[in-house]
Formats: sequence, C-alpha cells, structure tokens
Amino acid sequence: LYYADRQQYSDVYFQSTAGSSLPGAESISTFSELVSKGHSMANDDWDWWQDWHLAFYVSDLDAVALNLMKNDVPFVSRGSLYFEIANTGLIIQVLGNATVYWKEPFLFCRKTDNAGTGRMQPYKINVTDISSVPSKPLPEFIPSHQSMYASDAVENALWTYKFLNVTKLDTLTKPTQSHAYANGTCANIQWMAVENFWSLHYIQQKFKREGLIRIKEHEKFVNELHGDLSEIDAYMGYRAALSVPSLTPYIENFKVHEEPILMLGKGGKRLLIKAPNGYIIELFEDTAYYSRRMMEGGSLAYVPQY
Repeated sequence: LYYADRQQYSDVYFQSTAGSSLPGAESISTFSELVSKGHSMANDDWDWWQDWHLAFYVSDLDAVALNLMKNDVPFVSRGSLYFEIANTGLIIQVLGNATVYWKEPFLFCRKTDNAGTGRMQPYKINVTDISSVPSKPLPEFIPSHQSMYASDAVENALWTYKFLNVTKLDTLTKPTQSHAYANGTCANIQWMAVENFWSLHYIQQKFKREGLIRIKEHEKFVNELHGDLSEIDAYMGYRAALSVPSLTPYIENFKVHEEPILMLGKGGKRLLIKAPNGYIIELFEDTAYYSRRMMEGGSLAYVPQY
C-alpha cells in the first residue's frame, strides 16, 4: 500500500492455512468463522473482537465510505469507519473526515450483549442518496495503528514499554474526549507510538460483548500453542511487523530478561516475540533502508508492515 506520493509503503499479507501441517492450522478456519459470525456490524452494537483491527488514515474518507456503500459492504460508524475483511473476522478501521454518513462517538460505557445488540442487523447510515453521488478514486492508505484486544491492557502495555522502542501517548479518555471513560472506568485503553507516530493500542473492554469466543480463553489457547517460541505455528500468521536498523540491541534485551524469541530464516535478520495476550510481533532488520534514511536526513523510526 503506497503512500506519501508513492515514496513510502506498508505491506499487508494474507496467508492460507489450507492443507498446512503447522500446529494450530486445523482450527484457523473455525476461529475465523466464529470471530466473523460474532460481528453484527450494526451501528448500535460492538463486540470486543472488533477492537482487533488494523487502522489507516486517508485524506478523503467519503471516497472510502462511498465505495463500501455502493458495494453493500456494511461498516460501523464511530466518526471513523470499521469494516470486516469478508469472512475473516479481521477489521479494518479507516480514519478521516466524512460527510456522506452520520457519525457518533465511541461510547465505551454503552453495554452490548449477544442476546440483544448482537442480534441486530446492519442498516444504511448514509445521509444522502448514494445512487446520485458519483464514485471517487480511493485515496492513499497511510498506516495509523494496530489495535488489539487484551484481557489485561496494562500488563501488555508494560511489556511493550520494556521490550520495544515506543512512547506512551495520551489516550484521550476525559469525558469530552474521543475515548471518554476508557481510563479504567468502562474500558482500559493503552496507547503507545513509535517515532513516526504509528501506534499500538491494547483495549480491555468492560461492557462490550465478547462475541462467540471468550477473550481470556483465546489468550490462554494461543499462549499455550506458542509455548516458548521454539517452532512456528499457524496463529503466528496473525502479527504486525516492524523494521529496525539493527536487531542486536533487541536480542540482547530479550536475553537479559529471559524473554523467548523465535528467529526466522537464515541470516538472523527476522525474529518473533510474544506479548502477554499471545499476539505475535515481528521485528526485522533493514540496514540498507535505515542507512538511506539517515543519508536523506531521516530518523531511525520503525516502519510498519502487517
């Protein structure tokens, strides 16, 4: 996905586990199906798994919304919009300013449940006749953040501060702000950014339904499957990847704290680590890229891939 006038890009990979012999592969399709079925995609509903999303900024959110609406793809409006990659359970958030659909803030304290809001159906939220509005070309998708569910957001945040080069951000949880009452009152959001402001979010809900898979049970399952990171398993395919100028200081820090890592491939240029919620993060060394950035007057910021 190119952005910055095609001078920068992020990668998004999809990998099929059909016929795979990797540990855990036999349950991936069932897992994806259950997460997907748990999403009602109704605007009056929210399930905790929707907090597991990949987010992008765009300069023209109307163009994205029009494309989704004209193709009958439902999305949830919280100012920005959220839609599912069909039948995967995976959510994409697109941030920007929109005028073609109505918006409301994210209400962390509004309770949702499987028997009530979870049975709602998506409905049209456009504020104009879509058939009379011409389609617009899609804008560049600029990486924003990776959001993750977490049964203990603080634990995951402390782990991230310990092992990755990130900075804590204001989570905007005051009553009039965008994440009102997500300060532990109705939810707990932990928010940290790398140098180029791409960020990680860990979200612990208190009043949102969990869909068809319990969060703690899934965290326990993937942590047991990953074990000590001695071998690849199918659920490691769900991961965010960050480039770094050198893996050496990270490897040294992991060893000091006896934190398991899994080196990938030959040459020692890629590794996997595991957050407390079982989510995998990849770090890969890209010396040539960072040397070029420094020559151009840039910085040693992470570069996200997914």
